[in-house]
Amino acid sequence: MAKRNADWLTYNGSRYWSGYKTAVPKYSMAVLFSSFLMGEIAAATIFHSMANGCEEPVFKEGFAKIGRDEGRHMAICMSLMERDYPGLQGEDRSTITKQIRAGYFFLSGVLFEPPPEFWDLTPDFIENQRKIEEVARKAGFHIPDYETKKQNWKNAMLNLKGILDKYDIPFPAIPEMGISGEEVLDVDMEDIIPVF
Repeated sequence: MAKRNADWLTYNGSRYWSGYKTAVPKYSMAVLFSSFLMGEIAAATIFHSMANGCEEPVFKEGFAKIGRDEGRHMAICMSLMERDYPGLQGEDRSTITKQIRAGYFFLSGVLFEPPPEFWDLTPDFIENQRKIEEVARKAGFHIPDYETKKQNWKNAMLNLKGILDKYDIPFPAIPEMGISGEEVLDVDMEDIIPVF
C-alpha cells in the first residue's frame, strides 16, 4: 500500500516535469523564487515539527538537519526577493499570485492531502495514506495528524502571505485553508512552476 501511494506521488510529480522545464526559461528569477520560497517555508515548518516530536533518534536528527537545510534554502530565496521584488512589474506580480495558488495545489499533495482537482490518484489514495501515516506515528515518527498538518500548512501559507504583503504582491485566496485574498480562476497548470 505504501509503495503504491509513493508510486502515485512520483507519477504525479513526473507529469509536471515537462511543464517545469519549459516554464523555467520563461520567467524572471523573482517569479521562479516565489514558488521555491513557498516550498521552503512549508518544508522547514514540517521538518522542524517532525524533528521536535520524533522518538527515533536517528530520524529526529535527520529531520532536524533537513529542517535546517530548508531554512538555508529559504534564506537564499529571501535574499533574491529583497534584491528583486522592489522593482517588480505588474505582470510579474500577477504571475506570482497565480504561482502561489497553483503551488498550493501542487504542494498539498506532499505536505497536506492532495486536492483531487489537481492530482491524478486512485479513489482510495487518501484513505490509504492516512492508514500509512498512522502506522508511522505508532512506530515513533512524528507524522502530524490531519488537523495538525492542516494548521501547519495554513501557518506556512500565512507566513508566505506576510512576506508577499511587504512587497504589495496580492496573495491568492486559499479557501481550502480559510485564507482570503485575490481570486485566481485562470491558473493553467501547464504554465506553472511546480516546486520540486
